[in-house]
Amino acid sequence: MLMEQLFGRGIMVMGPVKDDPTRQTGTFNMELLKTFPPLKAAEMEKMRWLEGAWNSVNRVPATSKNPAYEDRNTGTYRFCEKDAWICLVGKDGKERKHITFDPFSKQWMYVLMEGAYGILRSNGWNGNEIVFEGEMMMIGVDCVLRQTWKKKNNDEYSFVNEEKLQDGSWAYVDEWEMKRKTEKD
Repeated sequence: MLMEQLFGRGIMVMGPVKDDPTRQTGTFNMELLKTFPPLKAAEMEKMRWLEGAWNSVNRVPATSKNPAYEDRNTGTYRFCEKDAWICLVGKDGKERKHITFDPFSKQWMYVLMEGAYGILRSNGWNGNEIVFEGEMMMIGVDCVLRQTWKKKNNDEYSFVNEEKLQDGSWAYVDEWEMKRKTEKD
């Protein structure tokens, strides 16, 4: 149960009410919470290389309904919200929150809020690989998606999207190749 978890994990403790110190209520454990900003900052630095403009190639395989195709695009990531988020920057310059680290759960959150909606989660980097997974709605289709990133270097990474099938297996959806945009591009 939620409250048992919050108190059991030490996130909440009993403490005095601000305007009536004789009465006890559930409060945040400030000793624990003060450790979170440095933890979040350290984790966010692990993604600092992502900031900047990127060229992408999306390769989609043929299915019974579509031929195989490739789509090319550019996009920009920027640290935002006091470096608490990595935002996608739209062509209009607007920032959309996209990736953050949650110190409460010690998980990465990959947030989709336009066309595709959901939150994919990850326990973090394992070498040069990070895997995000979660329920989402992709352009009107409910699915469980797994996205596996592989960082080649600070200027190149790729990821593969897979969909969880009803039998629990994973099916390949598509792949993305990302290269940092250069002055020549």
